Amino acid sequence: MAWVEAAPLALVGLLFMATLAVGVEVGYRGQLWLSARNQGKGAPPDHILSAVLGLLALLLGFTFSLSLNRFEGRRDLVVREANAIGTVWLRANLLEEPERQELRELLRRYVDIRLAWSDTDGADNDIAATSALQGQLWAVTGRAVRSDSSPLLARGLMDAMNDAFDLAGSRAAARAAHIPGRVLGVLLLYAALSMIMLGYMLAAGGRPHRLATTLLAALLSLAVVVILDLDRPRDGAIQVSQQPLLDLKSEMR
Repeated sequence: MAWVEAAPLALVGLLFMATLAVGVEVGYRGQLWLSARNQGKGAPPDHILSAVLGLLALLLGFTFSLSLNRFEGRRDLVVREANAIGTVWLRANLLEEPERQELRELLRRYVDIRLAWSDTDGADNDIAATSALQGQLWAVTGRAVRSDSSPLLARGLMDAMNDAFDLAGSRAAARAAHIPGRVLGVLLLYAALSMIMLGYMLAAGGRPHRLATTLLAALLSLAVVVILDLDRPRDGAIQVSQQPLLDLKSEMR
């Protein structure tokens, strides 16, 4: 389902809605065709359709919960990274010169780079910029540790720096994680089959109810678009706020 991740959300929603509408029409025409050949007498019990649509709602809820949990995880990582960098900043202020000033300048640049990475699609050059500055920060930290007389401060500074670097990697991994394509494929297939059954039962009842079925397809498509939007950390409309890093940047200035 790589095309789903690359295609615009509006296009995905329209295609999904069209698929559902076609499913209803296929079920409706299929029942009429069977009835014309005396093979589709009567309609299935209503509780069968209720069970099918109930399971569809369950699948939608499960997928929505999966995408929402990933979104919340990415937001939590932003807060944790900002806190870790802020801890490094506070402990760097306790160092002696010239390491203190050098580390402060590097940390300001590091926050800017992390914000730039958050606002882009996470390309390789952005990751390389983060890694390069991490190397500079670690080199300055090493010099500060060797020259500082307080082992507690040195250990605390190194631990906080290591946490900040680890959280940068965790954010990159969280950004690369998506809902499995097979889950989305099963959801689409099940929704289409549900609409076929709906159309079949509408034809058996003798009324197409096209307005109601169109609204149902639109609502289901809207739910799927929200799920996909939450699962798009790079280009979706629902984005994780970078306010913790912005607040940290303001404090550093």
